[in-house]
Amino acid sequence: SLPKLVQTGFMNAACLGSNFNASILGKTIKDEGFDVCSFLKIGKDGGYIEESESGSYSWTHDQIQQAAYDLIPPTQRESFHYQLGQMLLENSTNCEMKRDALFFIVDNMNKGVDLKLDRNQKTQLAGLNLQAGNIAISTSRFHAAAEYLQTGISLLSKDSWIQQYDLTIQLYDAALEAFYTAGQFSKFDAAVKQPLTHAMCFEDKLNSYHNLVRYLTASGKSEEALETCLSVL
Repeated sequence: SLPKLVQTGFMNAACLGSNFNASILGKTIKDEGFDVCSFLKIGKDGGYIEESESGSYSWTHDQIQQAAYDLIPPTQRESFHYQLGQMLLENSTNCEMKRDALFFIVDNMNKGVDLKLDRNQKTQLAGLNLQAGNIAISTSRFHAAAEYLQTGISLLSKDSWIQQYDLTIQLYDAALEAFYTAGQFSKFDAAVKQPLTHAMCFEDKLNSYHNLVRYLTASGKSEEALETCLSVL
């Protein structure tokens, strides 16, 4: 049987995916008795993980990663993922968030969306999904962006157009771009009505109108696209 802290290291590493960074892993564990270098040596010596490049590691087999993940009791996995992401968020600098940590944070915290999160926790996670979605769009990963932004929208409160206006309009603007570019037209059609109905001013509706015209044109509805353009002018 492996020592408790080594088991914790394996469980956390498994949650980070098939590849993980030593620095990122270290930020997910709050126990001061955990030494990342010692853990990694145990993992390498045991044939569980291997160093793929300086500071980056991968599992030697996906079944080993699964066995490490199975150490987490099934009933605790959602909260384990969420807490891991939260710990990584708290221990990451702004620079690290932009460069390395954001997707690890969001991917894990999103696995806890069905937990009883309070309003502030949902708002925080919606904002993180907005950041992840925008970065995914900027790197042309539109399907991933659509998933992040859809999750962000699902975390908004019922009165978000009043109480969380800036976050809400930014999520919908980015989501419409992602849905259109990813060809997810049913999601686009459902989402575009929201900003066109609830945005406070014409300027805040422009992005929605722009994407709506693109969507209508791509759907072969050129006449409706023209009518939309004329109605905006």
